[in-house]
Amino acid sequence: MLQVTNSSVSSSERSSDSRFVPQLDALGLLRIVYRQWPTILTGVAICFVFAILYLFLAQPKYSASFLIYIDPRQAQSLGKQEISMSGPPDPGIIESQVEILKSESVALTAVRLLEERAKAGGGASEDEGPGLVQRIVSALSFGASSPPPTREEIQHAAAEALLLRLKVKRIGLTYVIEASYWARSPEAAAAGAQAIADAYVESEMSAKFQATQKATSWMQERIRELRDQASIADRKLLQYKAQHNIVETGHGLMNEQQLADVNSQLGVARAATAEAKARLERLNALNRGDIVNGSVSDALRSDIITRLRAQYLDYENKQAELITKYGQAHGAVQNLEKQKEQIKRTIEAELDRIGESARSEYEIALARERGTQENLDKLVAQQARTGESQVQLRDLESSAQTYRSIYDTFFQQFEVAVKQQSFPVSDARVVTAPFPPDKPNWPKAIIVLPLGVFAGAFLGFFFALVREFLGNNFRLGDDVINYAGFDCLGILPNLALETNKKRTALGRPGQLGGNNAFVRHSVNAPFSRFTETLRNVKVTIDSNKEQGGAVVVGIVSSVPKEGKTTFSANMALMTAKMGTRTLLIDGDLHNPSLTRTLAPQAQIGSVEVLQGAIPLAGALLRDEESGLEFLPSIVRVRESNIVALLNSGAMVQLLDQARQNYDYIYIDLPPVVPVVDAKAFAHRVDQFVFVIEWGVTTRDVVRDALEGADILRQKVVGGVLNKADPAELKRFEAYKGRYYGSYYVDEN
Repeated sequence: MLQVTNSSVSSSERSSDSRFVPQLDALGLLRIVYRQWPTILTGVAICFVFAILYLFLAQPKYSASFLIYIDPRQAQSLGKQEISMSGPPDPGIIESQVEILKSESVALTAVRLLEERAKAGGGASEDEGPGLVQRIVSALSFGASSPPPTREEIQHAAAEALLLRLKVKRIGLTYVIEASYWARSPEAAAAGAQAIADAYVESEMSAKFQATQKATSWMQERIRELRDQASIADRKLLQYKAQHNIVETGHGLMNEQQLADVNSQLGVARAATAEAKARLERLNALNRGDIVNGSVSDALRSDIITRLRAQYLDYENKQAELITKYGQAHGAVQNLEKQKEQIKRTIEAELDRIGESARSEYEIALARERGTQENLDKLVAQQARTGESQVQLRDLESSAQTYRSIYDTFFQQFEVAVKQQSFPVSDARVVTAPFPPDKPNWPKAIIVLPLGVFAGAFLGFFFALVREFLGNNFRLGDDVINYAGFDCLGILPNLALETNKKRTALGRPGQLGGNNAFVRHSVNAPFSRFTETLRNVKVTIDSNKEQGGAVVVGIVSSVPKEGKTTFSANMALMTAKMGTRTLLIDGDLHNPSLTRTLAPQAQIGSVEVLQGAIPLAGALLRDEESGLEFLPSIVRVRESNIVALLNSGAMVQLLDQARQNYDYIYIDLPPVVPVVDAKAFAHRVDQFVFVIEWGVTTRDVVRDALEGADILRQKVVGGVLNKADPAELKRFEAYKGRYYGSYYVDEN
């Protein structure tokens, strides 16, 4: 008996060990989209229809918006700056105002305003004011036995409902906040938006008033404390000055002023002493023989000496004239000489008097200098003794000045706070008031329809991925390799969808299954894809059979209705059409559907041959067109020992006889999962071809069919995916190119 080669077994084992890992690259995603576009299109269509229904059935919503500007500059109140000394607000402050606008406190204030305005206006809309509160009461009242909700509960519930309809956002990087409120009517939307805007401004004013009031109370206490501290510091400073005899003048402390004055006086005294000394030394240095010299009078600056010198010079000139006229011995000349001597003695006496006066002035100046120096030394010593006291004095003065400055600052701010408390100013103001919208803001077809298309595409693509990677069936050749553990020999299209012809056809005498166009498709359409795939199966069978020997091929499937019978008939007819001796045996003794399809008129078959009632040749039917010989199976009464019949010696003799007379023996065996016939008969078969229905048979079923059937699994040369949808198959094989199927020609 022919066995499967080692290369085939190792390939099968290698395939069963490998696991398919989907590759989600760009090309793979495009292939998935192309293969699954009906699924994606179905999702788009469904969501698009729902979007249209939503546009017609959804209740319209109207939205009213308003803009609030947060002033980056601190508000000016009564000509003075606010208490807050901070700069322009940062983005965090603007975001904080957004959250405040969405707070429950603002919503509660808005609910109260709506109630008041509705009562004042004599009615309310169905969305706002008492109408809204009434719906909240109805929602909170679950039964007659339940206690009625309190007013606070009603207001809080209404505030929550109000916040659900409110949308607040900051516009870009500006200081403007946009808020919108939706309702079922334009008037209700505008009323709700206006109430929220007023509630926000009111809450800001109230918060600023309360903050100013708290700041005023705190500053009053702080001012009293600072006033007491400043008074204590002033008293300590005065006491310290009195204890240390520190007296201040307009130019500083008195001892410092005295020290500066004495130092200045010492400088003046030293200059006077130097001047007196210089004059005295000049007088002592004068030459008494030249007392009438001009330099003496210039140095002394004495009027008496100057007059005497002028008189002396006059006498000298007269004497010179008399000498010239009368000679030296003349009496007049001698008289003038005596007068000149008298003038010299007078000048000398005057010089002596001036010298004594200069000496006296020098002594007085020197004494004054010494006294001033002593006084300065005393003041310096006193200043050194009071230096440490002055350090403590400066500390006390600095402390007193600091407390006084803080007190003055707080007092000024307190005055501003008092003014602001009576006239509060908010940093926020409404720059665009809400107004009733002229058309609903929702639903919008321009948003809903594209959103529906996008959602449908996403949903369709999601289910496409589910079908591709989570589908528990076989659609690709890789699925057979990775989940069945053997090679995929081809994908057969569904003939009922591909040929678009009726199942019945006009039969001719001598043709097996002549009235069934599907079982003879390989003969009628030899150039079709279906037939070419069968040729690939035969090539695989030939590559695994012994040279010159016959081969027994079992055709099996996991469950019924997978197209195993049609495949077996076409495979055998195509092989016989090639001129080889081919035998087809209907081995399904439970449900001989192959016999009902090819030879419904047969009366005897394999059961009679195995029981020895007739020879093999007497039970065979021949197809005149292809030369195929067929051994039908006629089951008149369902046997319980079919397995024993298949493993009987008569079956061994039948196969031995068939090997001698035929090159290919195809046996259409029962499905593997429902019955054990194929597993029990596997040791008598050389090769198996496993038929799997495309897109229907689950991987779990194939796994159950192969588990516990080691001999069958080892002899499987490959699997065939059958009944594939031709349209879907084109999408799955689009990557092979547009001319991939140009060689296939179906029958006319």
